Amino acid sequence: MGDPDERTLMITDQSAPRGDTRTAIRAPARTARTKTIRADAEAVFDVITDVEHLSDWLPPGVEIELYGPGVLRLWPLRGFRDEPFERQVRIDWDGLRVCWGGITATTYTGNLRVLRIAPGCSAVSVELTGSAELPVPLLDDWLAQALDALAAVVCAERQTAPWTAGSLGNRGVSTAVSSA
Repeated sequence: MGDPDERTLMITDQSAPRGDTRTAIRAPARTARTKTIRADAEAVFDVITDVEHLSDWLPPGVEIELYGPGVLRLWPLRGFRDEPFERQVRIDWDGLRVCWGGITATTYTGNLRVLRIAPGCSAVSVELTGSAELPVPLLDDWLAQALDALAAVVCAERQTAPWTAGSLGNRGVSTAVSSA
């Protein structure tokens, strides 16, 4: 066995002869990132919670589908696990938060929160746990790609959204057009 890294816990079986039976337990990969997006927090949260279009901003090879009430089925990055698995998902609409996983799930869990920074500006903060086999730099790159793609999707949707008095900065102002 090679040298353990910071995510490997070595356990020695004291009941074994000479106490030399060792088992390596590798901790799941964990990462966290925050990205500022030039859009209202509610618009960002609408894109995030649109399960039908998650593939628009998740990296290639990651697939998620609605599996049942409050349950998502996930196919993670290819090469690290081929079998899909299910995770509970909880959406806090008022707090603009999504949590997935559960008490018994130790991998592919996380939480995401959209923070209101200012009108037209928000931040997305994500904490993510992957599998023990997944290198942390790869998980971090995956999360960075997902957040960059999310920002692009949100900005593209903002540009195609219909103009309203509110979106033009005229909240509460009505305009009358008369014909001669």
